[in-house]
Amino acid sequence: MSPTATTGLKVKIGDAMPSVGLRATDGYLLNLRSLVGKKPTIVVFFGGPTAKGIARERGDFLAEALKDAAPRLEKAGVGLIGVTTDNELQQKAYVEEMGLPFLLFSDERRIAVEALGIPTSSERGNVNAEPTAFAVATDGTILDIVEQAAAKGLVARLLEAVFPPG
Repeated sequence: MSPTATTGLKVKIGDAMPSVGLRATDGYLLNLRSLVGKKPTIVVFFGGPTAKGIARERGDFLAEALKDAAPRLEKAGVGLIGVTTDNELQQKAYVEEMGLPFLLFSDERRIAVEALGIPTSSERGNVNAEPTAFAVATDGTILDIVEQAAAKGLVARLLEAVFPPG
């Protein structure tokens, strides 16, 4: 992907990940920028816990792919952050239902989604972020962006952005 702005997003490759507060499944309020400042990180925004139909399936597939990749990412020293627009209680139930080995972070008021310009879908008043993934360096620089993220090949692509070949 070229370092130009992607469709609709307010950020592009090479920009800094914005500083926004997100509440984690465990109830703690954490800053997205501070989290990625500890190690290179993959950040995936997706619908899941309260999405319906195809949106729920896409969210579940992404959650499963991240679950499967979590040990590989940890071994490589890469953090993983999943972000939904659901509240903590909905997220906690989803983490337990899916058996996720990582916390989800709530963009309940859609602060991060709006700051990044991630499109949302709305069904019966339930708003979910379109699947969008970022590879972010330790200094907060966005290394890669995948819009309409699908489970297949996502982690490999983002890891390549963090650890370029050669």
